[in-house]
Amino acid sequence: MIAGGGGDAAAGAVGVGAVGDGDAFVSLGTSAQYFITTSAYRPYPEAFIHSYCHALPDRWFQMAAMLNGASCLAWVARLLGESDIDALLARVEARYREPSRIIFLPYLSGERTPHNDPHARGVFFGMDADTTAEALVQSVLEGVALSIAEAQDALARAGTRVPRVAAIGGGSRSRFWMRILATALDRPIVLYREGAQSPAFGAARLARMAATEESADSVCAMPVVAEVIEAERDKVDAYRAAGEKFRRLYRTVKSEFAA
Repeated sequence: MIAGGGGDAAAGAVGVGAVGDGDAFVSLGTSAQYFITTSAYRPYPEAFIHSYCHALPDRWFQMAAMLNGASCLAWVARLLGESDIDALLARVEARYREPSRIIFLPYLSGERTPHNDPHARGVFFGMDADTTAEALVQSVLEGVALSIAEAQDALARAGTRVPRVAAIGGGSRSRFWMRILATALDRPIVLYREGAQSPAFGAARLARMAATEESADSVCAMPVVAEVIEAERDKVDAYRAAGEKFRRLYRTVKSEFAA
């Protein structure tokens, strides 16, 4: 039971029970991945969608890999001199009404899916004299969410659509960020009770199956669902428009990154 590339993601899939065709999750850690189990090998290199063998037999997965995830939040908190990220997010949420006017390109470390652009870097666009620290943080949360939404569109072009998405990793502990992500993706976000430990739990499940020869069906049950966060219907169109602006901004400054 050896995965191809993306072994950590495949172990995470086993941990959250994403072993059936169409099971999907977003892992929001230092980087971010959008993972979907598939019943067949369906590569889509045009948008840098990875396609590998699953950690379980007779399964494959597609994965969009983004180089910048929750690390962007840690970066902006450090930049602002904020040591208590939970308190910072609470202040941002208290002021939240709609998508920010500021667009943040979260490419602090370049980007893989869908650009494969090692030269890409972070950009704040749309600041003015009234811009607050909270507005910058909101734009960072949204920039990461919009990059994941762009990856979802790339997966759709590869022929893969999912009705709902689980979320794991450290970033999934922020319910506010998950509200933004659900609305940017226009998909329900499923949170598991112990989602942050999914890769380690998946590795333990794989070891158990290797040692006992138990079946995946008997071992890889879905974890207990803690909450399902629905997209906020009154904001979906606004986030879709923000996503279009997000993509135009990258296309506009792409040549400057390389220079």
